[in-house]
Amino acid sequence: MIAARAARRLLGRLLDITAALLLLGVLAVTVAQVTARYLLGVPMPWGEELTRLLFVWLVLIAASRARHMRIELVSDRAPPGLARTLRGFAAALAVVLLGLLAWKGLGLIELTAYDRYTALGVSLQYLYAAVVTGAALWIVTILLDLVLGPDEDRSGP
Repeated sequence: MIAARAARRLLGRLLDITAALLLLGVLAVTVAQVTARYLLGVPMPWGEELTRLLFVWLVLIAASRARHMRIELVSDRAPPGLARTLRGFAAALAVVLLGLLAWKGLGLIELTAYDRYTALGVSLQYLYAAVVTGAALWIVTILLDLVLGPDEDRSGP
């Protein structure tokens, strides 16, 4: 159990670092884009596409790490056994919905195999890979929380 908690803590740190680096990338590309356009008079047509791609990855990686809002009015007042059952049901529902999101994301990866960003020239598959990766990471964190209890290092209420 201690090793599992340490692994969860390591995963959390890696997700936090990844989200921070993605945010830094969004910031750097945005500053470069504004500087190039307004100070140098040279537009960067690929900047907007790269910013959007990095931002989607940022949101989905960070979402897998954050605590999410939920209404706990019933589960907080329920007896411990029922509260555990309700939390398990909520986790199962979340896992099913995230599994559906990942499955549809895989379909979009296949569908966009030959589509490319206009200015960047890279495949649109990278955009939809973020959906699959984010959903998978989110499922892992939900299951770890269910098995190990809530992670005190996670952000949110």
